[in-house]
Amino acid sequence: MKLVSFFLLLAANVFLYPSFSLAQSYSSRDSATVSVDELAMPGKAVKAFDKGTALLVKGDAQDSLPYFQTAIDLAPNASYRPYHNLALAHYRLGHLDLAEVNFQKSIDLSKGNFAPSMFGLSMILYRRAEFVQAEALVQRALLVAPGSGLGKYCLGLIQYSLGHIAEAERTALSAIQLDASEIDAYVLLAHVHERLHNPSAVIADVQKYLKLSSNHDLQSDALALLQRAQQNIALLSASLSAHPKVQN
Repeated sequence: MKLVSFFLLLAANVFLYPSFSLAQSYSSRDSATVSVDELAMPGKAVKAFDKGTALLVKGDAQDSLPYFQTAIDLAPNASYRPYHNLALAHYRLGHLDLAEVNFQKSIDLSKGNFAPSMFGLSMILYRRAEFVQAEALVQRALLVAPGSGLGKYCLGLIQYSLGHIAEAERTALSAIQLDASEIDAYVLLAHVHERLHNPSAVIADVQKYLKLSSNHDLQSDALALLQRAQQNIALLSASLSAHPKVQN
């Protein structure tokens, strides 16, 4: 979106704040990506971390906070993961300043090699309308995890807000191709197609999102897009009916 006015910019982004799926929380039992540092976590820290993660995945972000903090207090420099999950819990609760601090701590401890924390921090920058900085961070994270559907989705949101509509469309489609579970990208696509004045595509995007989503985090946004698209099609149909082509 071209930066016609800051107020229009903010209005457009009200509907695009990402839900940032809890699938991006991590347990100490994710053996495929357990680090050497993480093996140094004492047993009590691991138990607290796993308990907090279980609560976070269930949606109990508030209740998960003390468990992650306990894991950190017991082993403050053993692993980046408690900081990442604590940041994600704060993000879900709207505590952006605390989320920022803990995402950054995770990035520092992982020496910039844990892309999800960089994606998380980029979305905080995004929500503060610091789009250029957010884009640079996402691009850096995608060098670490080039096959991340989440990363592509985050990048697409930022590109949309910067007015790079064609790029946002390609990136959103790439997010879905890389990760079929990244269904929030369909809502981003619907916004893109609304900007491109393609109400039929908007309807198809929203229908896919509603069919595939179980949590419907962006349902109100999706339904608003659907309603506007249906209204636009109805107006176009009425206009064509009122002004039929002259037959020779």
